[in-house]
Amino acid sequence: MKIKTLLLLSFVLCTATNYFAQSISLGPQLGFIKSTDADQTSLMPGLAARLSLLGFGIEGSVYYKYENFENGSVKTKSYPINITLLWKVLPLFHAEGGIGWYNTKIDANILDVVHSETKSNAGYHIGAGMELPLSGVTLTADIRYVFLNIGSAESFKSNFTVVMIGVLFTL
Repeated sequence: MKIKTLLLLSFVLCTATNYFAQSISLGPQLGFIKSTDADQTSLMPGLAARLSLLGFGIEGSVYYKYENFENGSVKTKSYPINITLLWKVLPLFHAEGGIGWYNTKIDANILDVVHSETKSNAGYHIGAGMELPLSGVTLTADIRYVFLNIGSAESFKSNFTVVMIGVLFTL
């Protein structure tokens, strides 16, 4: 029992030194998305850069998202660009919130009539995550709830949820 407590205490103390550390990191992330109306969960690869300073951080990220709706008759391709503020509540965990710009191309093939359209939406996201700093590398995991159509106050139901994992390399 004492060994487990000692290991946990040393782990918390080692990560606490990174709580106030300053760093810039860059790396790939992979998101798993489930839109409220989508047929299935989609993968969303991307690239993120984080700047950490005194228990706070800012992240800029770009992703690629592809989804099918209506049994494949409606397909969307989106390029979300996000800016996220991070607040480290504990050495390993943070709360996050930010804004995003979602440029989406919609291809619909209904009754052999192909219709294509491009839309741009602004949105915001809130969530939480964790960072596990290792030697020169930080493993990340985040969950974000994304709300599109900022001006609409119909409900507080998110348009989609994304769970992201990533590896950020300290520069």
